[in-house]
Order: sequence, then structure tokens, then C-alpha cells
Amino acid sequence: MSFRLPRGMRDIEENEYAKIEKVRNAFNETCRIFGFKRFMPSPIEMLSTLEAKSGPGIKEEIYHFKDKKERDLGLRFDLTVGITRHITGKKDLRRPFRVGTFGDMFRYDEPQKGRYRWFHQWNAEIYYTIKDNPSNHVLELLKFSTSLFDKIGIKNFEIRLGHREVAESFVNALLYGKLEQPESNKQQEVTTILRLLDKIEKKTEKQIVDEAIELGLKEEKAKTLVKFGKIKSSNINTLKQEYVSVLQEIGMIDRDIEETSDVIKNYFKLFESKIKNIEFDLGLVRGMDYYDGYVFEIVDLNNKEIGSIAGGGEYTRLIKSFSGPDNLSAIGIAGGIERTMESIDENQEKTNNLISIISLLEEGAEDLIDILRDSNIPTTYRQLDNEDIKKGLKFAAVNNANIAIIIGKNELADGKYRVKDMKTGKEELVKKESVVDFIKELI
Repeated sequence: MSFRLPRGMRDIEENEYAKIEKVRNAFNETCRIFGFKRFMPSPIEMLSTLEAKSGPGIKEEIYHFKDKKERDLGLRFDLTVGITRHITGKKDLRRPFRVGTFGDMFRYDEPQKGRYRWFHQWNAEIYYTIKDNPSNHVLELLKFSTSLFDKIGIKNFEIRLGHREVAESFVNALLYGKLEQPESNKQQEVTTILRLLDKIEKKTEKQIVDEAIELGLKEEKAKTLVKFGKIKSSNINTLKQEYVSVLQEIGMIDRDIEETSDVIKNYFKLFESKIKNIEFDLGLVRGMDYYDGYVFEIVDLNNKEIGSIAGGGEYTRLIKSFSGPDNLSAIGIAGGIERTMESIDENQEKTNNLISIISLLEEGAEDLIDILRDSNIPTTYRQLDNEDIKKGLKFAAVNNANIAIIIGKNELADGKYRVKDMKTGKEELVKKESVVDFIKELI
């Protein structure tokens, strides 16, 4: 019999566990500083609840099952669904309501680097009244994320910001000649073309153009779609100039172009001076099924191959799917912990200040162990009956101990301990009554 784990699962050992806890602790501290309330939604939902976000097709991508009462259930695949289900059911919600969650998820898709079928996410959401200016809430989430990544040592990242209304209006103009939000009976056609924009960084220009032609676009318009999808800049004026050029290609009149320039400025101006590492990306259209305003993602520039380490957007439509209040909207961001861990410097995790006590005597170590642990100094212990100190030092090295304290017959007779720095190999005899203070100075 083979006792294997299912595909896409893994056991979490010490090094990975330490990284998860590093992110969790940094996340909890960021929530505290930014005033986000902590919350944990149920890991099991009714299947119909999970389908409210992504439609019936989500069954092919998640773990779902029937319980003993034949009810259709599923394991959560993100945190937003459970939070939104909970929030939309609260009649006494004080807005804006800020909530942070950290937990594990399950998704039945193809495992890849940094992505498993059992994985972890952090999540920050702001629920607010529709009359609020959403850009202020987006700014708060981007500052939250910047603070979090700074705490865990990820410094060289880029924030990419787009807006679904800009992208949808452009595609509507491309299809129907009107630079405005699509009518409800045309939304599906617009969304189909938007899905091509979501592939621009993953496929060649020719592949995108060919797919667009298959969907009914003429070649000239398909190439213009690709041009639009590549409009990105950290400068608002450059962004507007490139967008105006594309609008002129599809025959938009000056009045439409002028109004659109104002829209671009209104959507993005706040962030140009407030966020230093931002890039405005008109082709960014993530979360096709539910985002309907701002969309954003964060990419580690030192580790681009793993994709975005966080992303999110504005989602009024999802709230309506849960029969939430008409005047309630939300903006959220989520980060994949496993992908984030790919960006954490390995060297950061090796300083654990662990002390290893090696006792070559039957007695004499217990009091020191208790004193060190009571002083909040992590301490492990190895009892050796014989004078085989090599085994003790090997034990300390395997456990990544920084310092070994050796208790031997001769040292103890002199009222001292032998303290060895495991990194440098330097040894020193320290008086028993001074050893705790000596260790604290070392670590």
C-alpha cells in the first residue's frame, strides 16, 4: 500500500512554516496599524454560495461534495466570497468597514511553481457606501499592501493599476462605435473581448490578433485592441496621449476624446503623487466575472516569473449577487502566501536565536533551561551520558541553533558554562550567574 499525498498537496515543514508565520505576523501587525478588524470565514460553504462569484463552471476548479444529508457543499477557494456573504447579511454594518483575513484555501487546478491545490492567502477588504470616492479606499489598500511587503522584506515591487470602466468603454467603442459603458444586452460580447486583454502578457501579438479575428473583429481593429492593451505608464500625461492616439484610430470625435482624457485624470491623478512605485495599465482587466471598477496587482520585480504576488479590485456586482444593499460597494486585495514566500530572502529566515544546551551530566541542565525559557529565549536540549560532545554539536547544528551551551563536569565544578558561537566557532567560559545576560547580549 502506498501512503501518498494527493496531487497538489504537501506537508509543511519547519522552514516553510516559519515563512508562513512571518507573513501572518506581519499581516496581523499591518491590520492593527491600519485599523482593520480580523475575521475568519467558514472553510466550507454551500456550493451555491461559491457559484455566486464565478458561476456554475467553478465546480470544475474547486473541491465540492455532498454531505450526509445530500447537500451540495464546497471548500472555499478564496476569502472574498465568505466575507461578502457575511457582510451583506449584517443590517447594522457601520461603513466604511475594514476587515482583514488570513487563512488556507483549496482549488482543484493544475499545480505550478508557487501554487498548490491547498494554499494560503491574506485578504484586506473595505466595504463602503457607493457615494464615497472609491479612489480613497484603493489608496488605503495600496498603502496597506506596501506596509505589509515592507515588513516581510519585499522592497522591489511594482503596483499596476487599471480601471474596468475605461477598458469596457474602449471595447464598446471598438465593437459598437460608442465610447461609453456597454448596455446590458451587449455586456457579454464586451467581456469576451476583454478576456483577450487579460492574455496580452502571456501570448504573442499575433496569437491575440488571430483570436480576436476568430471572435469576429476585423484585423485592423484587432491590432488596435492590442495597442490599447499595451498602454501603460507611470505618467498621467503620457498615458492620456497614448490613449488619445488609439481613440483617434477608431474614429472617436474630439468631444469624446476630451471627456475621456478627463476621466483618465479623475481615476488616476490621486495615485501619481501618493504611490511612488505605480504604473497605470489600461489593459489590466483581472477578475472578469465580478470586478467593475478599479483593478490592481502587485508584481515582485525580482521574481517576475511567478506572476503577481497580490491583486484585487472593486466589486459592486458581487455584492448584488448576495442580495446586498443597493448602496453598498467594496474594494479588496488578496495575496498568495506561497507566491510571496518565493520572494522572501532565505537568509532572513535563518536567524532564529535558538540556544542548544548540551549536557554531559545526568543533572545540572534543568534549571538553566527553565531560566532561559522563562526569559523568552528559545532553547532546545540534548542529554549525553558519555563525553561525546560531537553528537551534541551536530544536534545543535541540525536545529540551526545560534549558540550552544555545554555543561561538563569540569566547567560546572568551576561554576561556569562553556558557550560556543555556532557561526564563528568561538568558545568562552561564562559564570553561571551571568550566562543569561551574556546570551541576551549575543542574540
